[in-house]
Amino acid sequence: MDDFAKIKGVLFDLNGIITDSWAYHSQSWREIANQLGIQWSSDLEEAIKGRDRIDSLDAILDSAGKKDQFTRQQKEALADKKNDIYQTMLDKMNPSDILPGIQSFLDELTQNNYRMIIASASANAPKEIQKLKLESYFPLIVDLKQIKHNKPAPDVFAKAAEMIHLPPEACIGIDDGIVGVESINAAGIVSIGVGDPQILHEADINFQSTRELTLKNIRQAWPK
Repeated sequence: MDDFAKIKGVLFDLNGIITDSWAYHSQSWREIANQLGIQWSSDLEEAIKGRDRIDSLDAILDSAGKKDQFTRQQKEALADKKNDIYQTMLDKMNPSDILPGIQSFLDELTQNNYRMIIASASANAPKEIQKLKLESYFPLIVDLKQIKHNKPAPDVFAKAAEMIHLPPEACIGIDDGIVGVESINAAGIVSIGVGDPQILHEADINFQSTRELTLKNIRQAWPK
């Protein structure tokens, strides 16, 4: 039996994989950066992708040398303000926001009896899955309160594998961010990076777009 045949579970990042809610996150953080007089850039956007709120805020502040100018309480207030902006945008989310190829991939996985779970750094994941009407595919979502460290630590993906009762070697993790790929790799899980392969070069498998996510394509790209 080849290694791919041993795979029984697929662990999904949410933002940038299931839906493009990352655009809402980015816009929300950009508004906070503007309020703080911090220059936004594509490098900064890539640096915060997949991180939780406080880690994202620290990266934004650090880019302008302001990380140590705010107390923990002030940072939490800024992170809450960002989330308020995001929640307003999130209210518009609906199934049309599911990324290309994802619905058919979820159906294919279901038909082939794969176990699936959301392993996201976002505390809003349950609300987003509900807005997208994907609850039947994802009754399980990692609760961030049950893990000690967020991405790039392995905790999120390790917990996801545990929740679907599979060892890491029987799972695939899919993410579109550097810290997400690092998290999957650190958990001992085969990683699929969706996006620029030069940025996500640490992934075991690279696809440019969610449209490429099929079992056939994964099998063909499977690391030897």
